[in-house]
Amino acid sequence: MYRNIRVGLVCLLAFLATGAAGQKNVYSPFARYGIGNLELPGTFRTRAMGGISSGIRDNLTLNFLTPASYSSIDTSSFIFDFGIDYGVVRLRENDLSYYSQDLGFSHLLMGFPIMKGWGVTAAILPYSNGAYNIGYQRPGDDVSGTIYESHNGSGGYQKALLGTGVSPFPFLSVGVNAFLMFGEVTRTNDFVFTGDNNYFNTRKQSTFALTGVGYDASFQFMFKLPENRFINAGLTFTPAFNLKTSNEEMIFRYSPIQTSSLALDTLSYNSLSTESTIPLSLRAGFSLGKTDKFTAGADLVFSKWSNASLPGTYGTYSDALSLHAGAEYIPDKYSNYSFFDRMEYRIGCRYGESYTLFGNDAVKEYGITFGTGIPMRRSRSRISLAIDLSTRGSGSGEIPAETRISVGASLNLYDYWFLKRQYD
Repeated sequence: MYRNIRVGLVCLLAFLATGAAGQKNVYSPFARYGIGNLELPGTFRTRAMGGISSGIRDNLTLNFLTPASYSSIDTSSFIFDFGIDYGVVRLRENDLSYYSQDLGFSHLLMGFPIMKGWGVTAAILPYSNGAYNIGYQRPGDDVSGTIYESHNGSGGYQKALLGTGVSPFPFLSVGVNAFLMFGEVTRTNDFVFTGDNNYFNTRKQSTFALTGVGYDASFQFMFKLPENRFINAGLTFTPAFNLKTSNEEMIFRYSPIQTSSLALDTLSYNSLSTESTIPLSLRAGFSLGKTDKFTAGADLVFSKWSNASLPGTYGTYSDALSLHAGAEYIPDKYSNYSFFDRMEYRIGCRYGESYTLFGNDAVKEYGITFGTGIPMRRSRSRISLAIDLSTRGSGSGEIPAETRISVGASLNLYDYWFLKRQYD
């Protein structure tokens, strides 16, 4: 009975995730540039540890950022991980403030072993978010009056991946992800003349759709030390990949006295099929600690965005570097007396640079993270919680200040699906 309930829950959440992917709409002016704001990658376990992943391998966790870790999946087991997150953003520029919030899909992961030391994982997850809402006024002439400009964006891009990892030697694991990236961002720019209803307002509307495939290749070195201590080091390389790109742009005029923005006159329409390039990226790092007790690690991530080619988008692109560090502590994983001793406590920090220039300057981001893993009774499944507090921008000049709070929760189901019952 319980197995049937779990199967039904997995199917239901998988169905919901396919419709929810990429629909989070936390507005940010930084999303207007390039392909939008890149989502924070990783499961909530690794995100609560500052976003580290290169040295993380665990038989209870699907670490899709480092596919070499898939070889750690237990024989005859099945792991399912579904997450959602709630974000609140506060923008501040001079004396003005603006708040935005939304609940969205974070990830859907499924993993299982082929044999001992060989695992497979499939995932659906968001890649970037293109939601923004910007409005301001500027003076016109004596007839047209004040001109109000409204700039809005919606949509985003997602990834669907299938990966495998194998450990040919006790000290080495290698893995690869093959992924499909897809999605569309719509941008709408309105220019409204407030002084005279006889003036026709102007709207420029464009869509930017991407579809293409790429892959990640990684390896991990595992060093087992006395007293269950360990040191893991890993590297993941994502080569540059091309995406089929479709750009459509339409400019039209409409009357302000109508009840809807009905176009009366199409000024221009352009459609272009071309190719975009997402640049190479490299992630390297390590972790050390004691099994089932303590883990600490750090990652360095570099993306060569100066080589990106994204025709039809706004912005100038620059190389991006980010640093991540974090730790996890478990007082007593197998305690029979204290629930809080069995819980997993996580903390981390991160620093990153934007891949687009804002007013000819790179935007720096700082964040601190917290989280916990809550074990389920008589099970290896758990609920993971993560809190991310970050800030970027200065709030002076052309760069606004953005403060973000993200709270995430995921359900990690672990079961032995390929073992026959001895008793019923």
